[in-house]
Amino acid sequence: MAVLASHTKTNDSLHGDELKILLIDDHQLFLDGLTAILYSVPGIQAIDSANDGKTALTMLQTGDYDVALIDLRLPLADGFSILQNMEQIGSLTPVIVVTASQDPQDIHRAKQYGAMGYMAKSASSGEILTAIHAVLAGELAFPDHTLSGVRRPHTSQPQQHWARQHNLTTRQVEVLRLVKQGLPNQEIAQQLFLSLATVKSHISTLFKVLDAKNRAEAIRKAQQFGLD
Repeated sequence: MAVLASHTKTNDSLHGDELKILLIDDHQLFLDGLTAILYSVPGIQAIDSANDGKTALTMLQTGDYDVALIDLRLPLADGFSILQNMEQIGSLTPVIVVTASQDPQDIHRAKQYGAMGYMAKSASSGEILTAIHAVLAGELAFPDHTLSGVRRPHTSQPQQHWARQHNLTTRQVEVLRLVKQGLPNQEIAQQLFLSLATVKSHISTLFKVLDAKNRAEAIRKAQQFGLD
């Protein structure tokens, strides 16, 4: 029988909004410890948990989570099955894998299936919180050695300089490119494996940086800055 836990807390947020997090692991002691760590951080609205993959998929389908932390080794449906089925159930929740396995093949496979991050269960609370921050900002959070050979989108030096000047992340520049292509928020979210809320947050930031009131004005100003 699946064991579910739900706690609610209102506070200031990591990013200005209250966050809702889903934890998926079949070790209750680990869930309790991680829940306590996360609730020590301002801005957590709710933490839900599930002990098996089947229950997790149901919660991802019916809940609106900002981020999910999942183990790979789960009863009923493992972490890979969850990642594979998320598009089918219509969930755009960003996923960070938190597992005991450090097998490079598992890391590569998780990334291939759309995970935004990968952490060892032995990671410190600071490392886990850093990974959550990164993923909520639209960045990947994988062990450094797994990123070698990964093809990253090309960004010219002037564009990199402009992005750094305005504190824009690589992911936000990617969102801007897709906005310029005329893609709606939902499609941008699907292409970049982001939640719809994260895409909206990125676009809001871009509007402020570009001093634009709408998408058309943002596109025009991006072109003026020479962003491809």
